[in-house]
Amino acid sequence: MTREGTAGFLIAGMHIMLSQTSDYETRRAIKKDQLFGIESQSYMFTIATTNMILRGDGRSNLENADFLKQNPAKIQKEWHPTVGMMNPPYSQGSSANPELYEISFTEHLLDSIVEEGRVGIIVPQSTMTGKTKIEKEIKANILKKHTLEGVITLNKDTFYGVGVNPCIAIFTAWVPHYKEKVCKFINFENDGYVVAKHVGLVETPNAKDKRQHLLDVWNDVIETETKFCVKTTIEPDDEWLHSFYYFNDEIPSDEDFRNTIADYITFEVNMITHGRGYLFGIEDTVTEKVYEEAYEEKLLAAEEGSYETK
Repeated sequence: MTREGTAGFLIAGMHIMLSQTSDYETRRAIKKDQLFGIESQSYMFTIATTNMILRGDGRSNLENADFLKQNPAKIQKEWHPTVGMMNPPYSQGSSANPELYEISFTEHLLDSIVEEGRVGIIVPQSTMTGKTKIEKEIKANILKKHTLEGVITLNKDTFYGVGVNPCIAIFTAWVPHYKEKVCKFINFENDGYVVAKHVGLVETPNAKDKRQHLLDVWNDVIETETKFCVKTTIEPDDEWLHSFYYFNDEIPSDEDFRNTIADYITFEVNMITHGRGYLFGIEDTVTEKVYEEAYEEKLLAAEEGSYETK
């Protein structure tokens, strides 16, 4: 089941299911009975339906309706959806229209899936932080009914040109989130896709390997460093993102130390030579020669690993 746009989620799901069987009747049943989507905008509904038919659906179970007005219990009874996927409209919610918050769409989709079904949503990272009191309350309410499995922070250019920092959140429906539950928070910003001038987002040769690494970490096939994945318990008012839970426990190298100090010294001398020595307790009457001598002295000290601000 999906809250649709151009039917991309349904098409992807259909092809995955079809690839798992060669039996004619089973493949026919997948197309006929195992795909269901809802789209509220008429023009998008037309595009989605056409897209499904052109991709070999045979019978597009799409409804032109307002997803938020659908009764979750009715959807469960009629379709028995075990997987839900959604990319809700962004930045539409407000205190006057809290039902349009991305987290509200998330809760409604979770409520519409059968017990132990899986839900995946693509939303702005701000959805996982809970910007407003209402959003924080919805996050808490979700955990009372459903389980958060983890959140994957995506490449900031995933939606190139839109200006959204997205993430994927994965849930298990109708299994209350227990306090000791360990979630995965993954930083997948380096996904092997880069922005090419005049083209947009393009795949690099190592993108497939990075995607496989992500799947292996998610499925506990391999372990990895915490800068890629943090496993931890959560609280409702936490920011459900890798950046919130990650602590950089790597000891900086001597080269890192020297580079950082050199950057600071360059900044300090630049400020002094532009008449802002007062920021460092230096009077403007100090000559440029003194600046240069101090700069050389500090650089030498940095190379020896013994710089101290004076």
